[in-house]
Order: sequence, then structure tokens, then C-alpha cells
Amino acid sequence: MEHVCAAAGFFPHPPIMLPEIGGPELSKMAATVEAVEAASALIVSQKPETLVILSPHNYVFPDGAAIIAAPRLYGNLAAFGYPELSMDVRTDMDLAEEIVNKASQQTDIYRLDAAWSDRFGHPLSVDQGTFVPLYYLRKAGFTGPIVIMAPRFDDYDSMTRLGDIVIKAAKTLGRRIAVIASGDLSHRLLQGSPNGYTPNGAVFDKLVMEALLKQNLSGLTDLSRSFIDEIATCGLPSVYFLFGALRHFRPVMPVYAYEAPFGVGYGVALYLPEGQEDQVVKRAPSDIRVRLARESITYYLQHHALMAVPKDLPEELQDQAGTFVSLHKGTRLRGCIGTFLPMHLNTASEIIHNAVSAATRDPRFSPVSLEELADIDISVDVLGRPEAVASASELNPKKYGVIVMSHARTGLLLPDLEGVDTVEQQISIAKEKAGIPPQIQPDLYRFTVDRYK
Repeated sequence: MEHVCAAAGFFPHPPIMLPEIGGPELSKMAATVEAVEAASALIVSQKPETLVILSPHNYVFPDGAAIIAAPRLYGNLAAFGYPELSMDVRTDMDLAEEIVNKASQQTDIYRLDAAWSDRFGHPLSVDQGTFVPLYYLRKAGFTGPIVIMAPRFDDYDSMTRLGDIVIKAAKTLGRRIAVIASGDLSHRLLQGSPNGYTPNGAVFDKLVMEALLKQNLSGLTDLSRSFIDEIATCGLPSVYFLFGALRHFRPVMPVYAYEAPFGVGYGVALYLPEGQEDQVVKRAPSDIRVRLARESITYYLQHHALMAVPKDLPEELQDQAGTFVSLHKGTRLRGCIGTFLPMHLNTASEIIHNAVSAATRDPRFSPVSLEELADIDISVDVLGRPEAVASASELNPKKYGVIVMSHARTGLLLPDLEGVDTVEQQISIAKEKAGIPPQIQPDLYRFTVDRYK
């Protein structure tokens, strides 16, 4: 049975984690980026209606948490020199109001709306701690509304209660949500860092990551205020908030990672309700080719333009190769477009073009919508160079794809397709696709395929 909390996760939020900002430095935090991408894909595959994001970089008050109750919000990363990195979001106002209603009965909470903003002259916006996780969740295909909240730093137990309240509010509305606890760990891990250094920074990060791994807060509850101030963290209230949400289901943890390449600790942990992880693990895009295909489709559907080829490509994507990108919805084909010879400078560009074409230009199907993309499985076939064969006896429909050519007509069939068990079937289907009459004997070519799912 589906749980009202589709997923709950702890996400870091350094702007350098975005490719447009990090550039080559991104390779130093590759494990973090990979974990965030995998966690984002798993969250989207669970089909949450709304994201609830707790960010320590929105308006923080000394005596209460806060929630933004504005229908639309805008934000950018101009403070980091990148005003062009921007987003606008919709707020799930019904859920925000229900959280305020329930929270006001148990703890102190500030409701930040347009009237509050006008009165105090503080604009309501998408802050850094929301922007960075949401960047990756949108990249994975999330298109729904969000609720932005901010923690209090003087009462961690109240943050656990707030996480509990969020789930109860979602239950009242019958809203399926995902909870994102945004936070970085110690900012004082590196000697010579502008933030300063303390050996206790590493002690703190180990305690937090052990708590996330063991799903037990007990190792954090005795930390003194002086210790917390010394290690300089923005993420501890978010950890408590996360554990409040986790009270409502028995969690499993498919994603877990930690790095500190720049003197700040970045932890990633994702929790799913037990029994639901098997439904979505197949959609965790472990292979870079599949990730690239999904990201390129998502980008195109959001921006109506092709995404740029990523920098610092791994070696296997720098070579030229023909590729096919196939989309399936359940067992049903939803799109398949490819090239048996390379048409672009490298395999990455080939995948980007063919993925977008498979999603939007396969004449057999209507274009894929952004909302539909989370339900679609993607596979990428990378083709070896075609080689001519003298006769059909050199073909094997399970091992080789086939290309048939006759004058200006060409047909191709990939290998190892369900229902294609004989060479005769393979050639017949390829000829039919090419419009070659049955009595014509075409030239035959075979090719190998490396298939990635």
C-alpha cells in the first residue's frame, strides 16, 4: 500500500554542486552528485504530489520555525554570481495552511505571506537551501508544487515534532508528499579554511552519518551548545526534522553518501517506506548513459531546447557511436529513435539528440509529457560498427542486430527483442520497416549492441 510519505531524504545544498557553477570542480564531489541524482530519481519515481523542503537558509527566527504561505515564489543564485540560474515554483497552499493549523497547536511557527513581506520589507523567495535540491529533483522530472519551511536552531526537539506534524497534515489532506531535509554538516573540516578549523568537525560529521545510517538520533542528543557552535553546521535541525517524518513508516535506505572535498561535510541519505523500494530501484539510473537520456528529455520538455553536452565527459562518451534510445511504459513501447552510424561529435551528443527524438518525434506515438516521464523506463543501446555478412547464416537475432539495404531503402532491427526468435523473423521485420518487398534479397549487415538500462 502506498504511504502518504513517498520518501524522505537528507540533501546537501552547496551551489558548487550545480554543473553551471561547479564546472570541473564537480569531479571532486562526484559521489555526492551521483547520490543526489540517484535519490532524486527514486523520489520522482515514487510519484509524490508535493515536496516539503526544510531549508536553514530561508528566514530563521529565534523562537519558532517558519513556513512560506505565498502561492508563487521566485529565486535565483545571483548572490553567488549566477543570476541566470533561476526558478519559480508553486506553493501547495492547502498543505501549507494545514501544517500551520496543526503546528500552531503544538509549537511556535511563523506564517510568512505577502502581508508579512510587505510589512517588514523582506521578499519571499526560493533560497539556496531549497534551490539546490530542487534543481536536481526538477532535473529528474518533478513538476509539482512545494512547501518551503525554515527551522529554529534553539530547540531541536521541536524540529522532530515539526517533521511529525508535516506527515500528519499530509494525511489529513490525503496528500502524497516527499520530505527533503536540506542541510550541510560541519563547515570547519579543513585547516586553512575561511570558515576556520576544528577537529571536532569530523567528529560531528561522523556522528550525524552514523545516526542517519542507524536511523537513531541518540548519538546527537547530548551535544552541547558550545560544541554545536564550534563545528559550525546549518544541517542539524534538518536531521531532527527528518527523524520526525521517519516516525511514520518503517524505512529502508537505498542511497547513502558522504564527502567533504572543500572543507564542508556533504551527507546524502534517502529513506523509502519498507516494501516500496523494490518498485522503484529499477528506475535508479545507475548508468551514465541512461541518466543522460532522462536528463536530456527532462531538459527539453522544460525548456523546449536541447541541453548542452556535459563537460568533463567520461571516456566512454567521448567516442563516436550510433545509439538507440528506447522508452517503455510498463511493457508497452512508448518511443524508439536512433542512428546506426554516428551523426554527432560524440556518443553523449548522440544520446541527447536521440533521447529527445524518441520522446517527441517518433511518428508512431504522441509526444511524451513531463508528467508522464516518471512512469517511463529508458534504455540506451550503443551500437558497434556494422559489418557486411555474406548470408543469413552469419546472423543471430539474440546476439546481433541486423541492417537490410536495397537501393535507397534501409531497415534496422535491434537484437534480443521479445518475440523475435529466428533470423527469418528478424530479416522480415527489418525489410518491412524499410519498405523492401518480400521477394527482394537485400544486402545484409550485422552489428553488436551494448544495452544499458
